[in-house]
This record gives sequence, C-alpha cells and structure tokens, in this order.
Amino acid sequence: MIGPVYEAWSGDDASPAILVCEHAGVDIPVHLRGQYPKDLLSTHYGSDLGSRALTLALAERLNAPALCARYSRIVIDCNRRLDDPTLFLPEADGLVVAANHSVAVQDRHDRVHGIYAPWHATVERILEQRHEAVSNLLYVAVHSFTPTLNGHLRPWDAGLMWDLDDRVALGVGKSLQAESGLTVGMNEPYSGKAIQDFSIDFHAERQGFSNISIEVRQDHLATANGVEAWADRLAKALRPFVSAAPLRLAAATDGQSPSFATEAAQFLDAAGKWGVQRAS
Repeated sequence: MIGPVYEAWSGDDASPAILVCEHAGVDIPVHLRGQYPKDLLSTHYGSDLGSRALTLALAERLNAPALCARYSRIVIDCNRRLDDPTLFLPEADGLVVAANHSVAVQDRHDRVHGIYAPWHATVERILEQRHEAVSNLLYVAVHSFTPTLNGHLRPWDAGLMWDLDDRVALGVGKSLQAESGLTVGMNEPYSGKAIQDFSIDFHAERQGFSNISIEVRQDHLATANGVEAWADRLAKALRPFVSAAPLRLAAATDGQSPSFATEAAQFLDAAGKWGVQRAS
C-alpha cells in the first residue's frame, strides 16, 4: 500500500515562489518495509539529510508554498528521468541494494504510478494554479549533499545549480559570496546541466519559469541551529527574487510535452518488454 506522497504548505497566494524538495522523506511503502537496511536509510542514500527542515524553514521565512516528498529516494528517485538507471538505485557504496536490483514489473508499476507520477502531477498542478495568479514564477529546488563522496572531500558549504537560466543562481551566489568564510560552488557539487537534475528541466525550464537548485552541505544542517542559520542566509539571498521573479524566458518546449501518466505508461510498457529480471 502506498499512502500520500507529499507534504504541502500553502504560503502566500500571491507569492511567485514555490519550494520543492524531492528528497525530503524517508517513508517506505508497506510492501517494501524491511527490505532496505536501516543503516542505509539513515544516510544520504535514504534522503537528503536536513533538506526537509531547511525547506520548511525557508517556506516560513519567504511565506512561499512548499512541497516535500514523503517517500525515500531509494524507493524511487523523483529527481530522475523515468529511463535513468538510478531511478531505482541498484548499488550504494559498492553494495547491492537487493530491493532495487531486479524490480518486478508490478513493483515498477506500483512505484511509478503510486509515488513518482502523483508527485510530479502535484507539482504541475500547483504551478498551474500559481501561474493563473502570478505571471512570473520562481521554482526553487532544495537539496543537501554529503561532505564526502567516493572518498573525495567536497569543500563547498553550498552549491547553486542552473542550466538554461542563470539569473537567480548568480544573484544568490553574489549574496552568499559576500559573506566571509563561505565557499560557494557554482554548478557544484553537481551541474544543473546534467540530466539527473530532472525536476528543474521538466517543471521550470519546459515552461520558461525562473529557477534555482540549491544544495547545502549536510553537516551544516545536522542541528536545528544550523538549519535556522542557513534558512536565514538563503532567505535573505532569495527575497529579492521572491518579491519580483525574473521575467519568463522562452520555454524549452512548445508546451506539448507528454503528461506524466503518458510517460509512466510508456516506461512501464518498456519495462514489461525487458522482463522482471532486468536490473534497474
């Protein structure tokens, strides 16, 4: 059984901003409980640690609507394309994630139609509702990143990502870099131009909405004081863009992109042709 896929906060109806956190939750569907080791779920493979608290704190400061995903990213990653090999993460730190390594067609169907598609459909619906009242929207994706990955230290305190539209990222970056002692990555530790950054591509760039993807290093969000400090810092940097979101750019598509229901059906049809033993 799969329950509600998101938590939502309404914010100000006139706000052009919407905060989205795909990797906030740690819930596991009933039929998969016990199949993921607890020590794995408590790491960055289970969720973006601290990202939910940061999103809520930012939403409060900006009086903006927010959506946080309830289910763990290890069940299905809502910031990936449906054909991405890490949609169901098959390995973590070199260890096989058994529940994701050979996903039966029915299980794929349940995860895609029970979690992924409803999540993205909700994001689309809220954007449409907001766009009826506010012409220029600001899409803010909130994430966190681990201080080390594959043995490599990551020196940035925060990272700001973009692809086609750098206006908000550069402005927020300028604000953060003015603060002494902060190391800010621009399109680091991940690039907004990478295909893994699906949420921005589909929901913001496809419609020409201004956007930014924010990553904060997880050790900064390990305490309530740390979350509050970063929420204050980011709210200050984002506030000018929330007060007046940048003008829309040319949309990346003509607006006729397939619905998530259509994409999900096509994906599952392909999965059925692969057979149940294909590793994700």
